[in-house]
Amino acid sequence: MQPADDELPYGMQGSPFLPEGTPAADGTMGARPGYGHVPVQQTDWGSTLVAPAGQQYVIPEVKPLTPPPKDVQMARVASPWKTYRRILGTVFLAWLLAEIVFTVPLGFALGEPSLSICGAIFAAPLILWLGFLRRPRVIHLQRAVPNAHGAQIHPLAGGGSLQTPTTTRFEHHLLRDDSVLDTPPDKTLWLLFAGLIGLLLVMSVLYRTLPDDAALIVLLLFALIAIPAWLFGFSIPVLAWWSHSTRNIGVHTRQRDAEAWLVGGMLAAIPALTINSLFFPMLLWDSLSDFQTMALITVVSAPVGEELCKGMFVWLFRHKIRSPRHGFQVGFTVGLGFAMLENLSYILSSMFGGPVSLTLTALIRGLGSIPGHAFWTGLTGVGMGWLMLHQAQRARAATAGQEIVTPDEPELPEWKLVDPKTGQFIEQAEVESSGSQIDLGLVKKLLHRGGDEPPPQLEHAIERDEHRAGIPLPKHPLIGLGLAMLGHAFWNGSLTFLEWALRGGSDTVVIVVQLCWSLVLVMGILTLGRGLLVSVRSAPDGSS
Repeated sequence: MQPADDELPYGMQGSPFLPEGTPAADGTMGARPGYGHVPVQQTDWGSTLVAPAGQQYVIPEVKPLTPPPKDVQMARVASPWKTYRRILGTVFLAWLLAEIVFTVPLGFALGEPSLSICGAIFAAPLILWLGFLRRPRVIHLQRAVPNAHGAQIHPLAGGGSLQTPTTTRFEHHLLRDDSVLDTPPDKTLWLLFAGLIGLLLVMSVLYRTLPDDAALIVLLLFALIAIPAWLFGFSIPVLAWWSHSTRNIGVHTRQRDAEAWLVGGMLAAIPALTINSLFFPMLLWDSLSDFQTMALITVVSAPVGEELCKGMFVWLFRHKIRSPRHGFQVGFTVGLGFAMLENLSYILSSMFGGPVSLTLTALIRGLGSIPGHAFWTGLTGVGMGWLMLHQAQRARAATAGQEIVTPDEPELPEWKLVDPKTGQFIEQAEVESSGSQIDLGLVKKLLHRGGDEPPPQLEHAIERDEHRAGIPLPKHPLIGLGLAMLGHAFWNGSLTFLEWALRGGSDTVVIVVQLCWSLVLVMGILTLGRGLLVSVRSAPDGSS
């Protein structure tokens, strides 16, 4: 009997020759009886098969792609700073897209359709470019699975071949990149930001105190570092807060998901810009002064419009939310994306005011406005998390035909030991009788998958939580959205009222008072955020 085609080695399927053994004296390689001899040509690189006259060996086709097994996940080696560079490029594209897309409704409002058409034409390639940058990243997995009816040599999709010591079945799949989000340590990022602020602060003091000739030199030095200072000033604080939340919430997140949430926050700035700059001013009376118009936009339009736009993207990502903890993470990241795009514009404008203006803007926005956007949208996400958790509980209860039961302490899976020789479970009594001691608590922490037992990096944070008071979390997304609007409105409204109350005063007094109040707001948002993180860490994560 002749062997089946799929049992023949690579290059021999469909051929009447099956090489076996060592080269013979006549230059051929011994083969099984009935299959003749295969000519062999000796070269410096070894033995090469030579087809008989008038014949040639045909390389078999590579097997087609097959669906990957459900239990296979692939990840790349972590590259935190590469993530930063990719996000930095994305925010520039999103900012340019926002400015161009704004001309589309602006043209309709001004009665100039040609402006809208031009805006749409120029925005189209940017949208395609953004889609290209955000395309799903895949990994080509090629593997040989032991199989008695397989072969030992397989052609590879990228060229070449794979040889295995035993017979195997070749498979290859395309899998989504499941790499876990890994950002640079937040301490490193805050040190970079502190170094930038310190440098700008020194230049500001020198610029204000030195004579005009020396101050001009300082101004020239500032011009040299202005672009790097702008890049670090608007992006490093966002990355630092992102790193801080990622390491303190305790939810493992795929990098592709987290980046999608961040980009979603950037895109939320496009409709928010249209609402604040176009739609809302059209609703106001013409008799209002410029200050009154600005105050209404700042206190009413910005909090309502921006939080609605950010909340819309949290809702779009609701399929990734299983619990309040997941919801906070999604909302916090969306808020950071929005703040990053907004920060780009604010700090870019402050550069033209010199080192003093850039220093104050970068400091206040990095410590106050950025976490403000993140924590406010995090409230919306927490409410969405509770809603999705309750929906999942009702769905499971309906499927099981049982009433909803929400235990105070969800049951944890029972961890067992397995004998590697027999594959059988080892009972705890057998372990104790042998004199061995097993710390099952340590096993749970090392094998943590997002349950109630914290991973090692969260132990210190949870120990601190025992001495801190949390704040109540909103149990519905509309409640969270309302609280986000109120917090946003209070921030903007208090600064606007202060500006109105100090009108007519000296510039120095106005700057000092506004700076002091801004520091109060920053301390308030940081205190609120700390309490919110305490409550979020103790909230369900959906694993039970």
